[in-house]
Amino acid sequence: MKVGIKQSAASATVFLGVLLALVSVDARVRDRFEDLVAGGNGLSPWSSRFADLSDALIGAARHQSIENAPLVVFAAVSAILVLFMWRT
Repeated sequence: MKVGIKQSAASATVFLGVLLALVSVDARVRDRFEDLVAGGNGLSPWSSRFADLSDALIGAARHQSIENAPLVVFAAVSAILVLFMWRT
């Protein structure tokens, strides 16, 4: 049972890594991440900056998944195949 959970976590991590790599080319996401790390303008709380980054990530993921649909499908299928390969 523990091995299945570890494999599922590894597959999800790989899929999210590929998705984040696709999203990271968006300038808006980079700007929000820099605001989060650098402290923004000093007036907004950390939770607000994190929410802005999350919104930018979701918007960029939606845009990139539409624009790069074949690559997203390939990444999802490859993550599933790696999961099955580790099982056998």
